[in-house]
Amino acid sequence: MNFDDLPPPTKRRDVVIVNDREIPRRYFLMAAAGVFAVFGGAFGGIVWAGWSGAREDSRGDEEVSALVALAQRRGWTYRARVAGGADRYAGASPFPDVSSGLSVWDWVEGRYRGHSVRCFEYRDVRTVGSAGPGRSLTKTAYYAVFSVTAPHAVTRSVLRAADADDPLRFHAGELITWTKGRLREEDVLPKLKRLCDVLDRSIDSR
Repeated sequence: MNFDDLPPPTKRRDVVIVNDREIPRRYFLMAAAGVFAVFGGAFGGIVWAGWSGAREDSRGDEEVSALVALAQRRGWTYRARVAGGADRYAGASPFPDVSSGLSVWDWVEGRYRGHSVRCFEYRDVRTVGSAGPGRSLTKTAYYAVFSVTAPHAVTRSVLRAADADDPLRFHAGELITWTKGRLREEDVLPKLKRLCDVLDRSIDSR
């Protein structure tokens, strides 16, 4: 064997052999970094989505206490759970088409700007699989619902004009809006204010 025919060691260090092909090491490292970035980004996105979803669905005792304190300051009524509280809204999103005895949680109601108002948390529990004989896996979607009693029907044109930020519905004598997630004290007054603004504009336009 003629050792003079062998490539210099530095040349071998500058390439990577893949399927008997020589690839410059810098290209190989760039490709590997790209693959790592793609899969790392996808994994990070999955982790972030799971974390943010769990955070949205979580709520501590202090947040419930804040709702109770808000009701007390305003002279409103707070009830931890109202059996059948969702039935009056059946047929309007995000509620089911038909319900009987469907409960809601953290029910707050009172008077605000001369209107009867209420807010509560609706929990949509659905079966997503089986955990064995007689056992089901369920997933809960949370909705914070806000309502103001309307003395007259709110026209579709008014609803469409005000529907840019949150969904709006006029249903069974109430103007309602909702957001996906838990009911939190800091959302109550801004949402009720918006409903009252829409209702007042509707009255002025008559």
